[in-house]
Amino acid sequence: MGEDDNWTVAGRTFSSRLIVGTGKYKDFAQNAAAVAASGAEIVTVAVRRIEMGQKDAEGILDYIDPKKYTILPNTAGCYTAQDAVRSARLAREGLGVDWVKLEVLADKKTLLPDPIGTLEAAQTL
Repeated sequence: MGEDDNWTVAGRTFSSRLIVGTGKYKDFAQNAAAVAASGAEIVTVAVRRIEMGQKDAEGILDYIDPKKYTILPNTAGCYTAQDAVRSARLAREGLGVDWVKLEVLADKKTLLPDPIGTLEAAQTL
């Protein structure tokens, strides 16, 4: 791909338009292999899955190198705007990032989004 294929968001330029997630893998090693094979440059990580500040706890960031990939924390698993805002702020402080994939869920079974809750969280942030 040439430079014409690049895209920019939040002041960062990327050549791959694919954004991959880190959920639903057998283990962290399989997750890392899938991310590497994908060619993606942005990887979403649920804030609730990141082991921040726990010395002996293995976490996804032990396998997905933040120097190689842009980590896009998300608020997956949040069912209220307040929880999503809290998770987004934790990501900012714990990971030193200034962007987040914001989502508030409406239903635990279907994982359908709650657009009103997401809007409320966005307005707060």
